[in-house]
Amino acid sequence: MAEFWSNNDRGYRIRLWIDQTSQNIAGNSSQVRVRLALLNTTTTFAEYNCTASATVNGQTLSWSGRPSMLSYNQTIMLIDKTITVGHNADGKKSFSLSASFSGSGGWSPGTLSIGGNSFTLTTIPRSSSVSVGTGVIGSAVTINISRQSSSFKHTVRYHWGSKQGTIASNVDTSTTWTIPLDFANDIPNSTSGTGIIYVDTYSGSTKTGTQSTTLTASVPTNMKPTFTGVSLSDFNTAAQNLVSSTTTFIQIVSNIKVTFNGGAGSYGSSITGYKAEIVGKNQTTNVNGGTLGIMNYNGAITIRASVSDSRGRWSDTRDVSVTVLEYFAPALSFSIARTGSTSSTFTVTRNARVAPLAIGGAQKNIMTLSFKVARLGTTTYTADTGTAAGSWTSLSSLINSQANLSGTYAANQSWVVIGTLADRFTQTEFAINVATESVVFSYDRSGVGVNKIRERGALDVNGDIYANGNPIQQHKLTENNGRIITVSNANLVTSAGFYYMVGARENSPGNQYGYLTVWYNSDNFISQMFMPYNSTDIYTRRMTNGAWGSWSQLAVQNTSSSFSRLNITDTATFNFTIMWGVGISAMRKGNLVTLTVDRAIKNINSTVEYGLMSETIPAGYRPIKEAHLIIQANSGPTISGTSVVHLAPDGQIRLTNNITGNKVWTGTITYVTNDPYP
Repeated sequence: MAEFWSNNDRGYRIRLWIDQTSQNIAGNSSQVRVRLALLNTTTTFAEYNCTASATVNGQTLSWSGRPSMLSYNQTIMLIDKTITVGHNADGKKSFSLSASFSGSGGWSPGTLSIGGNSFTLTTIPRSSSVSVGTGVIGSAVTINISRQSSSFKHTVRYHWGSKQGTIASNVDTSTTWTIPLDFANDIPNSTSGTGIIYVDTYSGSTKTGTQSTTLTASVPTNMKPTFTGVSLSDFNTAAQNLVSSTTTFIQIVSNIKVTFNGGAGSYGSSITGYKAEIVGKNQTTNVNGGTLGIMNYNGAITIRASVSDSRGRWSDTRDVSVTVLEYFAPALSFSIARTGSTSSTFTVTRNARVAPLAIGGAQKNIMTLSFKVARLGTTTYTADTGTAAGSWTSLSSLINSQANLSGTYAANQSWVVIGTLADRFTQTEFAINVATESVVFSYDRSGVGVNKIRERGALDVNGDIYANGNPIQQHKLTENNGRIITVSNANLVTSAGFYYMVGARENSPGNQYGYLTVWYNSDNFISQMFMPYNSTDIYTRRMTNGAWGSWSQLAVQNTSSSFSRLNITDTATFNFTIMWGVGISAMRKGNLVTLTVDRAIKNINSTVEYGLMSETIPAGYRPIKEAHLIIQANSGPTISGTSVVHLAPDGQIRLTNNITGNKVWTGTITYVTNDPYP
């Protein structure tokens, strides 16, 4: 209750009482009793016309009459009425109030007034508040309700993307709800999303208000992409046609192509990435239909594959077991003996071998041996199809196997026989000179033959020549006129001498023309030195245990045309791009290469992990082992992040990046190279 007093006129005053008597929670209103009375002290009057009013919350209550106030300290009640006052939507209510009294003059009071006051009603509880923790799609969450009155009931609703519905009705203070799995369909590119939980509050059947809260729910970890498996094929169609198997491939020859089958996202996601690898061999592809690269090994291997989706989730891996058959280039050697009554038949003792490529016990690699013969000193060869030649589908080797050539080769002439051994992929040649029939001494009008029939020159000798008990060196170091010997494949030049690389220039440094010098100690220990025809650069290498090592550059020509060691004074530079127009300034000093990103604004518009780029590192600047260039992005003064450029020894460039849009890029790396000097 509250009371309010007016001004004083000769002891007359009015008094206003305001009482909150009850509340209607459902109706959001209160009952308010309003009483107005006239009081005196020692002044009295009788039968004067008087009026009075009380205004509460904008509602005016009026009174009029002819009262008599004949006693001292008397109270006359003018108004006593209960009114209904509605509350605001939030249940709160304050209102203003005023009152007045007017007499007729004389002994009656003049004007008495009450104003400038207010009254606040007790707040009526309205809507309940709601809270919910972070959830996981497909799992249960508890929705907690804090209600204003124990009589309140609630309806709980959700709104997620385009979905909305009722979770539960007639709820007291909490309810448990399993988030539907199809909520994931609305966030195909993210692992979490947000929605709204609404709580409608009811007092009886009357809805008193609604409150809401944000629901954050994540995609469960088991909601990930799937695929049915991979199909393997050989990018080398010749190998594919030969083997005709999706799980058997050939060393060095095959290049496995991986096709992903049945890829499917999960609950709205889509397939965005692929990965297949040869386990433990650092050979991968990130492309559907990509290849894994040449395999310089054999035996059982495992290919492991997986796919990723638009949420960045990876599927379970699938493994495929594969067999890589051993392969080596055809190997051939043979010797020839003259046989027959006139020593004009060539009997060949053959040693030949090809990779068997056996599948299911069957030899798949055809071994083909052919021969051609020419007079020594000529280049006109004739094919010989005798029994020494042939093709074998069930054999992969011949060991000391003898057979004859079909031709007749005069005993008084020397011949060159070239044998060619081929398999389904490559071939090799072996040549041998067959001397004339062995005699102690012969002569004709043009000269003398020693230990053979004379064929050429004034003196034609078969065997070593001694002078004063010492052998005369007979190995050919140059042509007869002193010019160096021309060759086209450095790997085949194993005899000591002086040579010049022409034609295909195979296996010379950078396939250059140039001068080749060979030092021979034994079949397992041979050294070569090479100098390009248009410079004085020097390269060396050696053969150890039958295998050629890499070319090493000893020196380069400086500006004064004198030699200097590579690691001391010489610098080479080159500019190229690595991807999306990002420029690189390369500097090589000796065997050290430094790459510096040309600082510029570029949009590297690839979101990729170890993705192959179309650009390559130029020869002369490639790392000896894979190197990883870290490049930094910034937008103004803000560092946006980093990307990784993977630099391979074969020049391939791969990228790991998730930053797109125009950025300023910078970065530097230094590594070791063994490339020929550029």
